[in-house]
Amino acid sequence: MIKSYSDHIKTGELSQIDAIKNQSVREAARHAMSMTLAAHVKQELPADAAAFGVLDLIAVKMVEWYGPEAARDVFNHYAEVCGRQPVKTAEGGDA
Repeated sequence: MIKSYSDHIKTGELSQIDAIKNQSVREAARHAMSMTLAAHVKQELPADAAAFGVLDLIAVKMVEWYGPEAARDVFNHYAEVCGRQPVKTAEGGDA
């Protein structure tokens, strides 16, 4: 089961202010990366190369922060998330 920030509050893992802070930072980072990738596309640069560069950095940081096993668990979770995403056509619609 995937935990939401409200689940973390209910279990006492996070205070309400920490949950809000974490959610805000997460959304800001997602927005910043979306803008960066869009800028690469606009400049006709390979946005996927930029995304892989970011993944390289994130992988290293996750191991630093959480250790190899926990980092692997996080990436396995996101692999499952990727597997549930609908395939998009070049025009942006579902395949």
